[in-house]
Amino acid sequence: MSQPRRTLILGSAGRDFHVFNTLYREDPTHDVLGFTAADLPTGSGGRYPACLTGPLYPGGIPILPESRLEQEISALAIEEVVFAYSELGSAEVLRLAARVLAAGADFQLLSPLRSMLATSKPVIAVTAARSGAGKSPTVRYLAALIAAWGLRVAVVRHPVRAQSFAEDREHAFAVVDGELLDSCARPTREPYGPVPGAWVFSGLDYAAILAEAEDVADVILWDGVGNDLPFLRPRLHIVLTDPLQAGEEADYFPGEVGLRLADVVVITKCDSASIEQIEQLESGVGRINPEAAVLTADSPVLVEGAANVAGRTVVVVEEVHSLHLGGLKPGAGLTAARQVGVSGIISPMPQAVGSLAAVYRLHPEAQSVLPVPGFSAAELAEVKATIEATPSEAIINATRLDLAALLGVDRPMARARYALSPHDPDQLAGLVWAAVGLTS
Repeated sequence: MSQPRRTLILGSAGRDFHVFNTLYREDPTHDVLGFTAADLPTGSGGRYPACLTGPLYPGGIPILPESRLEQEISALAIEEVVFAYSELGSAEVLRLAARVLAAGADFQLLSPLRSMLATSKPVIAVTAARSGAGKSPTVRYLAALIAAWGLRVAVVRHPVRAQSFAEDREHAFAVVDGELLDSCARPTREPYGPVPGAWVFSGLDYAAILAEAEDVADVILWDGVGNDLPFLRPRLHIVLTDPLQAGEEADYFPGEVGLRLADVVVITKCDSASIEQIEQLESGVGRINPEAAVLTADSPVLVEGAANVAGRTVVVVEEVHSLHLGGLKPGAGLTAARQVGVSGIISPMPQAVGSLAAVYRLHPEAQSVLPVPGFSAAELAEVKATIEATPSEAIINATRLDLAALLGVDRPMARARYALSPHDPDQLAGLVWAAVGLTS
């Protein structure tokens, strides 16, 4: 019998763990010797815990800094590097491949269909060609639509991995529904606030998550992160595109794969884009996937608690990933500030502490917002300290977290978020209606 292939999984944002769980955890023909993470500094790391790696890996699997990719390939005698990333420019994917090939290992790109879990329930997947196209408001819209038909809805969320894997921790940790949780815990199940009777599930082992979601739902909605692809096999795959980034729809991986797989492409933010940008995007989508239904929609910003901030100076809080979204700027928070008529936006940059100061050094153009770098207790403490040191009268929270509850900041606050307003809601409803198996 031949020896198992010595394998390294190159990834981030949870797809690496999902690929391992579904394709390698019980595969004796491969020996997975490590994961890599791009944002781990040299000398740090952790382990994907044994409670998730199964009997072939009783000690767990090391998580290694991507900065040492070539050295780890050599030291571990790696034969095969499996790419399990999302949200990379296509040129960056080839650059990683070049590093791997020059180090002497094979570079593997796997079909996402191989790792998609099958389910007996209809799955509507919402993903995007690029980050910031409006996945969360689209999922909220669809959940309310399906619930109005009398069907039970479960939202299954892509994991957002916390980038801290200290060796003194027994397990790796994950951000799940806004909280830092032990990744070996059972899948989380919480009410889906915008839609009574709906549930949201997340975690790291999607076979276990899917089993729980199937028990309570007639229809499952996949809520993606970044431009990653669904972990569940969809009956209807909706891919969102942003006309403010027209011309870039095929420049990022695996966003182009998603566009080619899409049943429906929704062009969002039409209320913020020019006719020329929308037409350019329609043309680009048509070249990539001429069979997809193409719909258009506006993306208005909704503000809860506008009276709390109107006429006051504010600090605007966004999630750090908004710094990388190009055309998203200004985001929902800055748009809300203009919309409700604040008296001024106070820069938190001079007051930034800890990791926030490092974020501003990399992104000085973000001085108008406070980017939340992560959701660990230490990172949230830095956010709180920076807010308290910033001399604003109020706060606009444009993150997905309940900052008032998490931070306990004694300052008036409003929440800002995007919504979805389809131009032809009946066409979108008809496509969803057919996918969930309704016939009358």
